[in-house]
Amino acid sequence: MVHVCFGLHDANGHYSKFVGTAILSMLENYNTPPQSLIIHILHDDTLTIDNREKFISLVNSFNQLVKFYNVEKICADKISEYIELIPAMPDSRYTVGSFYRFLIPNALDKDIKKAIYLDGDVIINLDIKTLWQIDIGDSPLGVVLEKDMGIQPARNYSALCKDGFINDENYFNSGMLVMNLEVLRNEEETLRAGLKFLNEHPEYIFFDQEILNYCFETRTFKLPVRFNHMTTATRKYNNFTIRDEIYHYVGTFKGIGLNLNMNDPFCRLWMNYFLRTPFFSVETISNIYETITQ
Repeated sequence: MVHVCFGLHDANGHYSKFVGTAILSMLENYNTPPQSLIIHILHDDTLTIDNREKFISLVNSFNQLVKFYNVEKICADKISEYIELIPAMPDSRYTVGSFYRFLIPNALDKDIKKAIYLDGDVIINLDIKTLWQIDIGDSPLGVVLEKDMGIQPARNYSALCKDGFINDENYFNSGMLVMNLEVLRNEEETLRAGLKFLNEHPEYIFFDQEILNYCFETRTFKLPVRFNHMTTATRKYNNFTIRDEIYHYVGTFKGIGLNLNMNDPFCRLWMNYFLRTPFFSVETISNIYETITQ
C-alpha cells in the first residue's frame, strides 16, 4: 500500500483546487492495482463539505482510497503549541497548514511505517510508485537538496544558512518529503527543540522548512531532483521539455505561472490537469483572472 499525505488549510477557499489538481495528476500517472494507494488529507475546519465531497469523488473515480484527518480536533494541543511558539506565523505568507506535515507521524495509524508528503502546489507527472519504492534506510527523511533544484545558494536567501547554523550544501526543500514514520515517531523532542529555536530567531522566515533543516540537516537521504523539480528555476532556460518528474510550482497562481500564456509548458501542464478536476468551474476561472491581473 502506498501512502501519500497532503496538508490543507483553506481559509479563502482557493487552496483545495491546488491539492485536487495535484491528486488528479498523481492518480492519472499511477499504474498500480485499485485500492493500493491511500491519500491522507490532514485538514482543519476550513475544509468545506463541498470540497470534501469533491476529493472523495475524484479519488473514488480511480478506485483508490482517501482518508481525512481533522487535525484541528485530533491534534489541537500540538497546533496550539505551534502557534504559541511561532507567533509571527499568522502575519506571514504561510499558514498553520504548513505545520500539518509535522503531525503526520501521530495522525496516521501506527502500523504505517512510511509516507510521502507533498505540498499542494505540485504536479506529479510520474508514477508515484517510482518514489515510493526507494529505500531511505534509517534516515528520518528523504529529500531533494535545493542546490540540486537550480536555486541560488541557500545562504543567499536563508538566514539560517547565512548565520552558519546549516551548511547550504545540505539545505533541502520541504515541499516533498519521504517520511520514515518509524523514526519520526521518536523525534517529537527533536521537533520541539526546532520550534523553540525558531521562536528565538524570528528572522528565519521559512518556518517549517527551517525547522526541518535545523533538526535533520545531516540525517537525510538525498533523492534525485526529478522528485522535486522547481519550475521557477527551470523557466530560466528557454529550451526545456516536460518530463516524468514531480514539478513544484511554489505557491500562488502567479507562482504557478498561470498568466494565461499557453506557450508556457508548465502553465499548460497544470491547466491540463486542473480542467479535469471537480474543482474546475467558471467561478474558478474568474478567480484566476482576477488574481493574475492584480
